[in-house]
Amino acid sequence: MSRLSHTALCVTLAAALTLTACAPVEQLLEDLADDALEQNGIVILDEVDRDDPFGGTEAEGYAEGFDVPGEIDAVGPYPQARVREAYELTRELMEAVYLDQDAVFDEDNSEFTALLTPQSLDWYLENHGHEDPEIDTRYIPFNLTPGTAEPIGDVVKVDGRMWAEEASDPNGLDYLAVRTEYTIVHPVARPGDPASVRLVTSHLGEVSFYDMGDGTWELWPYWTRSVGPAHCLDQHTWTPAYPDELPRGDRPEGRPEDPYDLDNAREDAADPDGGECGAIKGT
Repeated sequence: MSRLSHTALCVTLAAALTLTACAPVEQLLEDLADDALEQNGIVILDEVDRDDPFGGTEAEGYAEGFDVPGEIDAVGPYPQARVREAYELTRELMEAVYLDQDAVFDEDNSEFTALLTPQSLDWYLENHGHEDPEIDTRYIPFNLTPGTAEPIGDVVKVDGRMWAEEASDPNGLDYLAVRTEYTIVHPVARPGDPASVRLVTSHLGEVSFYDMGDGTWELWPYWTRSVGPAHCLDQHTWTPAYPDELPRGDRPEGRPEDPYDLDNAREDAADPDGGECGAIKGT
């Protein structure tokens, strides 16, 4: 599976309209939209309450931002202080990727790259824009396509955890792995427009910490993610799919899944043929 798994949302044209399939023909969508206009007088495009962006959703009870575990123990040969340091660095990476608005909305990933260590920074820069998406490091940050979204408020809701384990890489080198599993919710709007959605991201991965023997780490981030509602386009950025838009790019497939359910993301990540462009329920 690639670092990226594409997830899109069934298009909803009005509050009274619920689509259970994600590949309707354009004429049907247009007819349903016309019916909604005739019956209700207006098509609801603003899905997010600007005064209560998470109200009525699972994200309402999520935390604001990322936390490290409350109790930290030594892990194998790594003492408590070193494990705590790895947790703190992982939290800073998550914040730089998902909470820094310059990164999310303007593709300014300098906060993220500043946290990379010498070898991982060289790797990131050398493979930035690589023609093979499996190698292209542009997929590691979380960037929305510039000009397609602006934040609603300054709160991002997060649910999930990080935990540390001993691990070995294919070359037999031991390292400390900080596993990361999160659901991350960004309320966004189309710039200068009433259309809005909650983008739900399922993040699964780890940060690998290699002890260099001199009190420093060499760290390597690796993860996969799915995002919705987003158009299934062949690009390294994510383009939100607003309620008034027809799907662009690949059509979402399969039965709509709950975007807040990390089990779905785990199943997709375990399936080499799964999760490329799946349908999701409303966010």
